[in-house]
Amino acid sequence: MLHKIWRYSHFYLTVSSSLFLFLAATTGAILAFKPIQEKRQPYHIKNAENTALSQVIDTLKNKYEEVLDLEVDANYFVKATVFGSEESGQFYINPFDGSKLADIPKSNTFFESIINFHRSLFLKTTGRIFVGITSFLLFLIAITGLLLAIKRQGGFIKLCSKIINDKSIQYSHVTLGRLLLIPIIIISFTGTYLSMEKLSLLPKNKVSSITNTSQNKKVIPFSKFTIFKETRLKDITKLEFPFSTDEEDYFILNLHDKELKIHQKTGDIVQTTHYPFVKILSVLSFNLHTGNGSILWSLVLFISSLAILYFMYSGTVITIKRLGAKTKNKYKADEANFIILIGSENGGTKRLGKVLQQALLKAHQKVFLDDLNNYQQYPNAEQLIIITSTYGQGQPPSNAHLFLKKLEQIKIERPFDCHVIGLGSLSYPKFCEFAKNIHKQILSKDKMNTSQKSPLLIHNQNYEQFRNWVLEWSTSLKFILDIPKELSTKKQKETVFKITDKQNIIDEYDETFTLTLSPVKHKKFNSGDLLGITPPKENSERLYSIGSHQKGNILLSIKKHSHGVCSNYLNNLNIDDVFTGNIQQNKEFHFPKKAKHVILIANGTGIAPFLGMIHQQTKANVSLYWGTRTYQSENLYKHLITEALHKGTLNKYEATFSKEVTQYNYVQELLEKDEKNVINTLQNNGTIMICGSIIMRDDVFIQLEKICKKYDLPSFETYKTNGQILTDCY
Repeated sequence: MLHKIWRYSHFYLTVSSSLFLFLAATTGAILAFKPIQEKRQPYHIKNAENTALSQVIDTLKNKYEEVLDLEVDANYFVKATVFGSEESGQFYINPFDGSKLADIPKSNTFFESIINFHRSLFLKTTGRIFVGITSFLLFLIAITGLLLAIKRQGGFIKLCSKIINDKSIQYSHVTLGRLLLIPIIIISFTGTYLSMEKLSLLPKNKVSSITNTSQNKKVIPFSKFTIFKETRLKDITKLEFPFSTDEEDYFILNLHDKELKIHQKTGDIVQTTHYPFVKILSVLSFNLHTGNGSILWSLVLFISSLAILYFMYSGTVITIKRLGAKTKNKYKADEANFIILIGSENGGTKRLGKVLQQALLKAHQKVFLDDLNNYQQYPNAEQLIIITSTYGQGQPPSNAHLFLKKLEQIKIERPFDCHVIGLGSLSYPKFCEFAKNIHKQILSKDKMNTSQKSPLLIHNQNYEQFRNWVLEWSTSLKFILDIPKELSTKKQKETVFKITDKQNIIDEYDETFTLTLSPVKHKKFNSGDLLGITPPKENSERLYSIGSHQKGNILLSIKKHSHGVCSNYLNNLNIDDVFTGNIQQNKEFHFPKKAKHVILIANGTGIAPFLGMIHQQTKANVSLYWGTRTYQSENLYKHLITEALHKGTLNKYEATFSKEVTQYNYVQELLEKDEKNVINTLQNNGTIMICGSIIMRDDVFIQLEKICKKYDLPSFETYKTNGQILTDCY
């Protein structure tokens, strides 16, 4: 419930203040350059701010006939108001010799107009009220955004843990928000404070003054005053000199936290006035809000202002996507035979539900689509299909958090078949955890029948996998659904590739081949990235994990399937043939740069990215464990592995052969044999990378979990959560 309140608060606060936020962020980005421009003016003398005030006073008194005041700004530019035979007036000075550096420049008209608009929209008091409210709303938006981020990451402790890149606009929204959260909170809080100050809404603190009676009657020169000798220029904002020689006319020294009245004859501090906290906070708020005196902080303010504009854009896209996922039903819940319930955080999962809904309607079936939170009795239901994502670290999406409780409470009058489909990313340690929890509860429910031993779990919303399930499911019901071959998505920019080498093996157990590809135009990529290929006359893209081969070439390892459209298409190509594809970054599966120990685990063609990684120059100790079927299969890659061992970029290589008579048949058996290597890698912040089939990955996970328990290591989930286990499995 709280999560929903935070989400709606975040949304409505942004919508209600969007126009003023846009204007404030745009003008704020422009004004960030004002302190940068001021800081770059040539009025600063190196180390002048560390000069004793007594030395500067002595210099000015000797150089000019009369000195009225001395000021030091946030940039440590020193200006003085003086009268003399050669120079008179107010100007910037060199504190070391008192010479004039430059006249005080006139205010920049452009920046002044932008400042006025930023402060009050040219509407004076009314405008200041609007701006103050907008600043406060931005503060609330940042806080609710923080609460949502905490929820998404699975708790406050995990707030700074790695955010999984699911290639969605929400990823950039959350990641950028976390990076700039503190600057935006500072901007919004200080903006609110300054507006309250201008509108006289701050409490009026009593000024605390301490008056002292001067006991010293000895007259001493200004330069000998103790307070002047102990005070540096960087400690003051202004010093006013006495107008006359009367003893009641004092020096008035303004420091950052107090004002001192100093006897002009004896140098005694006659009165100390401490600034109220409100005033100190006002100065601090002004400097933090404007970047006054700091180029670095001004750049942070500039980036933060641009980020606010981006958040408005990305938030709009996320909202439109979510609102666009609203459900329209032809049949009511009590009429439908097919019920589709969706668990979706941002509307992406609902796309699959709508595809299935439309296909069923075309087949003249009565279907009802709804959110999981709206689960109820369905008197005519024959089939219940649940499609859900998992939020954060295993939590239900926002429209599904009531489902499990309702499932437990609502009595089912008529039995029906139930199917659970989970969508998620294998990069998350709790992959499709919510779908697993639903399936577990359904198994214990009377009159909810399921033929699934486990839910269908889909990585990165793989539409082809979903479509294949739908076709298989509908066939079992004795009708065929007309379901589109692909979801309409933005087409990636394609590159032309030329085949420069081809190797293959054929035996009774294995038909695998490798392709070495050369991009016709230079293309940047890394081992572990993906190559998307769409065969001719096909709409569905196939993804292949790639190895970065020598001379900037790509190495693919492909298993030929008798009915595989793409594998047969590629197998029929010859050396010097060309085809098009697109390279997709897969940063979550790149070779770790800082790890000292790396274990690579693969089976079958999953070895492809590792064939590139084992040739990378690294200081890490690298071990490769590979499971294949026959000795002949190994011959396809043996020369690359031997070369890496010879160069020293691969330190250890072990292989298993499932169809040969050997001591070890499966890759997890090698891990059991080499437990010490696994333990050493995990304990020393090393990385284990796994590529290949999901079945192999699950068996490896079980073996790694056994090793952790056997040697009293932290739980295997701990290593998955902190990013030491990387997977790219299919």
